[in-house]
Amino acid sequence: MTNNIIYLSYFLDSETPLYGGSKGIEIKPDRSIKNGDTANTKKLALGNHSGTHIDFPNHFFENGKLSHDYEASFWIFNAPFLVNVNAGENELISFNNNLLESVPVETDFLILKTGFGNVRSTQAYWNYNPGLHPSLASALRHRCPDLRVIGMDFISVTSFQNREIGRTAHKEFLGSSPILLVEDMDLSKLEESPRSLMCFPLMLNGADGAPVTVIAIL
Repeated sequence: MTNNIIYLSYFLDSETPLYGGSKGIEIKPDRSIKNGDTANTKKLALGNHSGTHIDFPNHFFENGKLSHDYEASFWIFNAPFLVNVNAGENELISFNNNLLESVPVETDFLILKTGFGNVRSTQAYWNYNPGLHPSLASALRHRCPDLRVIGMDFISVTSFQNREIGRTAHKEFLGSSPILLVEDMDLSKLEESPRSLMCFPLMLNGADGAPVTVIAIL
């Protein structure tokens, strides 16, 4: 059974790529058994939009919902759907009619797999990442009224080379009837739509975003 359950998120470490090439994740030893302490502990320092993470509406709207505004039941998804999309460097992703109509109307978590995660260890991952076109938000809202989250295997909805339109895209998704955004997902082992999916944010109170652990049941 365990072979049918996989992570769709990355482990955080000091090599985790961050948007814009930023640095700043620190995982440092604190106490150590080797040094005579009774237990091993570490100290963490990281931005709340590090690694596989979710954007809440407050990320772009002052009065938008925050992390603590969501019930536990929100994070269980019974109708996830995987879409394979060809997207190159700096491309803004939108769906043609055929691709849009291939998405089941009951979809609650849409997963976009572009293959861009294959270059995650290179500068291209954050410098030339694809993004989402703002028009995709309304198209998906109309097609899938129960859609709560869209996730992707690139670092941000905002293409770094198209930042202005990327900010508009964030606002289109996170605005009225918000579709939350999970960025920097690990989709390397996902070949078909999961039967169900769980997405658990780090329980930070009052946060505009948070790292998430995403688990798929195949």
